[in-house]
Amino acid sequence: MNPVVVLTDPMTSAYKFGKYTSWITEGIPGVDLRVVSSKTTNGDPLAGCQGVILSGGVDVSPDLYGFTDTDGIVEETDRDRDEFEVGVIRAAIARNLPILGICRGTQLTNVVLGGTLVPDLQRAGHQDHRSTPEGDRVHPVAVEQGSLLAGIAGVAQGTVSSAHHQAVGRVGEGLRVTARSADGVIEALEWAVPAGRAFLQLVQWHPERMTERDNPLQRHLIQQFADTVNRHNT
Repeated sequence: MNPVVVLTDPMTSAYKFGKYTSWITEGIPGVDLRVVSSKTTNGDPLAGCQGVILSGGVDVSPDLYGFTDTDGIVEETDRDRDEFEVGVIRAAIARNLPILGICRGTQLTNVVLGGTLVPDLQRAGHQDHRSTPEGDRVHPVAVEQGSLLAGIAGVAQGTVSSAHHQAVGRVGEGLRVTARSADGVIEALEWAVPAGRAFLQLVQWHPERMTERDNPLQRHLIQQFADTVNRHNT
């Protein structure tokens, strides 16, 4: 039986959506990919699935992490999407399903676990991590030695694709930081104590849009998720 993987709908352009689907189907041969969203999904979105990929997208509603946006620095939000995906994340954790979070997916998972976000990186003194008219920014990250991510990627540093103006602030309960950019932005999270828990990798970058297909912070990430999903399937 082919593994079933749930992808939360990024609700973006067809081009960006296609990047997710091609990356996932190439990385998990034979996968049955189920796209779910607040607009299209009825019933249990995780029924019969073996893994969950949380996509990028619009900003997380600031009140979910206790931020009062008096200066209007938070950009487009979607409260229906937030509430739907909060339910997906909670259910996936409760069912001990493998989770791979990308960009917004990382941020929202951190919020669900009691963490906060940096509402705007440049206002907080960081460099600009947004995409440019030419495409995503590319910048280095340092990977924490001894982390699951380091074991997956097999590197202590690498380059990643960046397209965000928010990031993880206070780290959520049970999580640990496993990668940072040169200006100190949190770039990856995982379980601090993984024993007894399913695979969880949360990355701020966009592996599905990275052009270097052999980049270990792209290729090894989906391969490890695929291996975990296939083990869960059996």
